Amino acid sequence: MRRSRPNRARAAAALAGCLALVGCSEEWGPEAIPHTTAEGVVSYSGRPVDRGWVELMPIDGTLGDLTSARIGPDGSFRFDRAPVGELAVRLVDVPLGVSAPYWVFRNNSPIRRTTQSPPGPPMTIEIVEELIRHQRIKEGRP
Repeated sequence: MRRSRPNRARAAAALAGCLALVGCSEEWGPEAIPHTTAEGVVSYSGRPVDRGWVELMPIDGTLGDLTSARIGPDGSFRFDRAPVGELAVRLVDVPLGVSAPYWVFRNNSPIRRTTQSPPGPPMTIEIVEELIRHQRIKEGRP
């Protein structure tokens, strides 16, 4: 005995509805990625960096996506949805006056910070200190 077309259509719709309900269940869905706010200041030789971008890139098992924030005229930046955990910090289009540090901080930046929830103290990124730290690590000194 053949089923009529309306019965097949109802059966297909019921099956699709059941599958959609199962797929949309929060209980079985993906876990939410934790976020927090983060803020700080970027300076170069003690003076605020007045423009550019700070990018936070999750590393070492931290969940999340790369995110960026504009650096203000006073050197400050703020992230409303920063990943929680270990992060590589990249500086983009920061006016340093020399190109060597720019390439260190733009490509494979050695700057590392940790964010937490609830938010911790503001980040301080002093470019000269970061360059010295990077050079010491390259030379094998603590």
